[in-house]
Amino acid sequence: MKNVLLFAFLALGLMFTACSDDDDDHDHDHDHGDVDIEFLEPTDDETIAAPDDVHVHIRVTAEDEVHDVEIKMHPEDDASDLIIDFDAHSHESVFNFEEDYDLSSYPSGTEFHIEVKVAKDHEGTEFEEEDIHFSLP
Repeated sequence: MKNVLLFAFLALGLMFTACSDDDDDHDHDHDHGDVDIEFLEPTDDETIAAPDDVHVHIRVTAEDEVHDVEIKMHPEDDASDLIIDFDAHSHESVFNFEEDYDLSSYPSGTEFHIEVKVAKDHEGTEFEEEDIHFSLP
């Protein structure tokens, strides 16, 4: 009889512990907070003055953490010509991407497309997406 009561108390204790572990797991879930994507350089609809030195600067700011960041840049009429095909994972609240590119091999007037996709949660189930266009003189 003692063994049965001991077993019952242990089982009851495990049930309460298991419930509190489940509650703790929810404390570690990240909210699907706001994500802000800023195109600092180039800006939307900008005509680049120096095609041989195009500075791309994108800042992603998250309420909690920035997770997966995908950045792609290509000529508007050819999505297969990826000039930027960048993917990173971060746990900071601010993520900066800064690189210089030589686009002088593209004809004058070429329009480019930059798209940014950021996971709002660690699981990658919700995303924030922004894009811009800029062109060569």
